[in-house]
Amino acid sequence: MAVTLMQIVLDFLWAFSALALIALSLGLVLGELKVVNIAQGDTVMIGAYCMYAMRDLPFPVALLASIIVGLVLGAIIETLVLRRVYPGGFIGTLLACWGIGIVLQQIVAVVFSISQKGVTAPIAGTVEILGVAYPAYRLVASATMLAMVLAVLFLIYRTAFGLRVRASIDNAEMASLVGASPRLMRLSVFALATAMAVFAGALISPTLALTPTMGIYFIGPAFFSVLIAREGSIVGPVVGAAVVQSYFVLLKWLLPLTLAECILFGSLILLMIAWPNGIGWQFIGQFMGGYNGKRSRA
Repeated sequence: MAVTLMQIVLDFLWAFSALALIALSLGLVLGELKVVNIAQGDTVMIGAYCMYAMRDLPFPVALLASIIVGLVLGAIIETLVLRRVYPGGFIGTLLACWGIGIVLQQIVAVVFSISQKGVTAPIAGTVEILGVAYPAYRLVASATMLAMVLAVLFLIYRTAFGLRVRASIDNAEMASLVGASPRLMRLSVFALATAMAVFAGALISPTLALTPTMGIYFIGPAFFSVLIAREGSIVGPVVGAAVVQSYFVLLKWLLPLTLAECILFGSLILLMIAWPNGIGWQFIGQFMGGYNGKRSRA
């Protein structure tokens, strides 16, 4: 029993660390840009293929390079595409993000083909924890992604840049009066969020079979994690990721994978019906630095 429980805990830690980073990046885009970026899963895929393309480089060097790729990619997408479709509102930006995802998939398919690719983990072997032999790389990658989540939260809640981000999410017009340029904030946040998703994809790449359409497996849970949080909440998506992933890990241990996925998404749909405005996690925001987590719009 103790071994099974430890296995569940380790599986949760691994899956949660990646989902928390992706959900946090998605939440930042939704909060700052008011854009539902359905291409976020495809940026995770880009991170994985970055590691494949740079597989001959030392893993840490390739990882740092992938972050740079994410920052540049995010800046290009926001500047050349999203900035031009903001006036189109929700539908315009949604279609633009859908198109971006398709373009990214096709570029990868052309460059690398649609056949499965793989990345070798830089750390081999397992570590025994309370009787459970667990892959050492997954433990290191989990710790790294959680460290990135904490670093981003520190940036948002304890720096001047983060203050401008939170002010802009709460009320962009008022924030612009105190020096937070809406255009610059949208560019900065989108580039940061894209780099976060690419970083997550890069770290999990050694544990997956890489395909151009792999991003679809990440976007659903990430969206639900964001939706559980109240609009405008920054920490909320991380808490949402913990709720979603703990539930999913438990279901996977009790049921076949396909049935577990059906129950997961069915339950979360019911949750959204019961709490359409999201569950508030303001007490966490207050602990992190006084952010009240109030919605920017009614």
